[in-house]
Amino acid sequence: MNQNAKKQILFLLKVILRAFLRYDNMGIIDQDKNGIEVERNLFDRILKYTGVFGGVQALSILVSLILTKVKSVLLGPAGYGITESLNRTVDLVRNSTNLGVATVAVPEISHSAGDPESGTLTEKVMLTRSWALFTAFLGMLICLLLAPLLSGWAFDGDREYAVNFIVLSLAVAAAAVTGGETAILRGTGMLRQIALSQLLGGILSLCISVPLYWFFNIRGIVPALTLSALGSMTVTCFYSCRAFPYRARPFSWSFLKKGTGMVGFGIFLTIAAFMNAWAWSFVARYLMGQGGSELTGAYSAGYMLVTYLTTLLLSVTDSEYYPRLSASSDDPAQAHAIMNNQALAMCMLAAPLVIIFMVCVPIFVFLVLEYDKFHLSISLAQMAVIGLFFKAVYQPIAYMVLARSDSKIYLLQETLCCILLIVCVLAGYTWGGMRGLGVSFAVWELSYLVIVVIVGRVRYGFVMSSKLVSNFLIQGVLVAVTAAGVLYGSIWGMVLCIAAGLASILLSLRFFSRHTTLLPKIISRLFHVFS
Repeated sequence: MNQNAKKQILFLLKVILRAFLRYDNMGIIDQDKNGIEVERNLFDRILKYTGVFGGVQALSILVSLILTKVKSVLLGPAGYGITESLNRTVDLVRNSTNLGVATVAVPEISHSAGDPESGTLTEKVMLTRSWALFTAFLGMLICLLLAPLLSGWAFDGDREYAVNFIVLSLAVAAAAVTGGETAILRGTGMLRQIALSQLLGGILSLCISVPLYWFFNIRGIVPALTLSALGSMTVTCFYSCRAFPYRARPFSWSFLKKGTGMVGFGIFLTIAAFMNAWAWSFVARYLMGQGGSELTGAYSAGYMLVTYLTTLLLSVTDSEYYPRLSASSDDPAQAHAIMNNQALAMCMLAAPLVIIFMVCVPIFVFLVLEYDKFHLSISLAQMAVIGLFFKAVYQPIAYMVLARSDSKIYLLQETLCCILLIVCVLAGYTWGGMRGLGVSFAVWELSYLVIVVIVGRVRYGFVMSSKLVSNFLIQGVLVAVTAAGVLYGSIWGMVLCIAAGLASILLSLRFFSRHTTLLPKIISRLFHVFS
């Protein structure tokens, strides 16, 4: 391509961008600068931290994808099925014993972080570590004592896996300690350290797991899970202890009782987490009974791909948004504005990603998994990822219950969602097999969105802004059109998908160009580089 043609193409692109995005080299035009400066700064913050955490998560996911490819080749669907059953059952124990420390400690620490000289922050950090270590011992003990029962539950009465759960008790303890240290990093706003610990933890897990799967095949699953959990704990502790030297008193009741108010809400979180883990464990066990470990493995692999995308998009919500919302939870007007803006930004980011993912799932399965062995995962993942679009909108709203420590409402909300999950899975798989199972996950997330919005309106007076509602409906229609195109197949179905995808991307670019200064600067730099 000669230089004149290149300049003409760049000039044409600039004209299109200025017309559609209302963009110029200095930023955003035709805007009331005084009226929207605060909103711009907020959306800039959301976009910046989503990019930072999304970029780190992309590297972490790349590491996970390599591990996934190795597992799919060496273990196959049966190995995935066994891993899924072990993971879900271990989560059941972990979530039943950790008292929600990783969640309830964040608001406590974030409030104290505003006045580090008072000494309250140091006490809150020590209290968090003490409770985390106490729950680590508790979880490990219960896993040891109930190992035969856990084996029977996970593997349809087979108690031969009891030894595996004895070993995995170390993973339960490590996860509890990691949760406490992560809460400290989140509450004190150490976002860079959180991102690095997640990335290094993933790399360490890869280095540990690949040799074990290579030499021991299925017998390497339990050692890989256990050592990976211990490795993640070590990396997280390294970063948190650099800021706060490790001190804990897990067996001093006179000290632990200072955190009974915090842990009181954590008990409700634990009950809800137990129900949630039991529901997901039920799903794995139900599929194991329907089609054995191979069916469970196909489900696990398909849903894992969706989970990767969810982590890529929503990692910023836990790490940056939740502490920020907690700090402003006493001001309803400010909190509601934060919730609406976060949900709106996540909606506009999620829709294009969901559409692209639906179209590209067969390619991902081919690259990441063994296509011949895991082709059943495609239809599940294509439909299940629609739920991410709904989750991106409701998650910022749902965090208000946690920020307010509203225990009874939280428990009621999570109970309804667990019941809906089981009902949707049973109905979906019975109706449509693996594709019906994927649809059931999307319907479940939509039901969760409805519950969260109703609770927010009735309990806290929260109302979704008209801007959020209108953009959600428009992007929702485009996601639905893409789903119809995927189900229809053929060349016309692909045309529908491409058209919907382009429309969604352009709408999102238009939104962020008008509401941020960051995107126009990025576009300007790109033109400068290529011109």
